[in-house]
Amino acid sequence: MVTIPYPSTSREGPASQDVRDSRERYWTRLREPDTLVARDIALIRTLPRQTPVLDVGCGNGGFVAACILHGIDAMGAEAFDASAAVARGHGIPVVQAAGEHLPVASQAFDVVRLKEVLEHVQRPLDLAREMRRALRPGGTFLSYVPTQWSQLYPFPVNFYDDYTHVRAFSRVGLWRLLEDAGFTRIDIEGYTPSLRSWQRPIAGVASRVFPFLWRAVASY
Repeated sequence: MVTIPYPSTSREGPASQDVRDSRERYWTRLREPDTLVARDIALIRTLPRQTPVLDVGCGNGGFVAACILHGIDAMGAEAFDASAAVARGHGIPVVQAAGEHLPVASQAFDVVRLKEVLEHVQRPLDLAREMRRALRPGGTFLSYVPTQWSQLYPFPVNFYDDYTHVRAFSRVGLWRLLEDAGFTRIDIEGYTPSLRSWQRPIAGVASRVFPFLWRAVASY
């Protein structure tokens, strides 16, 4: 799996341990679990139309890099300038833009991915409609959002550990949002990522009973 390393501090002179620890925590939060990335790549490989892929809220570009590594044409969009700069620094194609206002042509992508972004915005319907605009008819929209149970989890992270979160979603709420955005074929399943091997059996049960994330696959 593709690994995007931490940015070097060697040209900045000596940094305090607190600064180094803070930066490490920040870049770690940008990483996606390898198992989740592999799962999404596997899904894309099964689609009749796989490319190009747009990963909105791509962070440091790890998923885009993984797509390219597997021969899938992909690019990212990222609102946060520091994250976009890291992606560009590793040669990953990314545009810096908010998901509600993408600088891309309508119906330009066969796959649009939006991982854990909808819960950060005040107007999720505007964001979902923009995803549909960028997607070709019959293409695939892949999205993840924290469930109502994510507020109870000690791992992989509690919903409230991220102060930029606005709302969690119930399955019905997510379904209604995607319907209102114009998607007509919607499949939603629970998914709980595991960051460590001992968590995997727990995550498997939790995914079926009270998942940490909803994973939606939709088209129109």
